[in-house]
Amino acid sequence: MLFHITHVHSAESCPYHDPETVAKTYGKAMLGFEEAGVSLHGAYVDAPAHTFYLIVESDDLPKIHAALGPIIDAGSAEIRPVLDAVAAVRERMSSD
Repeated sequence: MLFHITHVHSAESCPYHDPETVAKTYGKAMLGFEEAGVSLHGAYVDAPAHTFYLIVESDDLPKIHAALGPIIDAGSAEIRPVLDAVAAVRERMSSD
């Protein structure tokens, strides 16, 4: 199942200007998806808004939580299941 994750942190907790903190938090989280058995399909950032957008695939929500562990304390995350829109439209069109 695909999930869209929006992770937001504050300007005060932003690690942008500290490469060591980036490596220990967001860098570790990005690498942690694979280690947790979660496929990371895309990772995007709106740096001025302090917001990350991730598309991941997993059959187990706790695996996603584990991968997000390094950044949990840095902000908050919304995790929402999503469908591939093109596949959903194609399926719907073929079912009529």
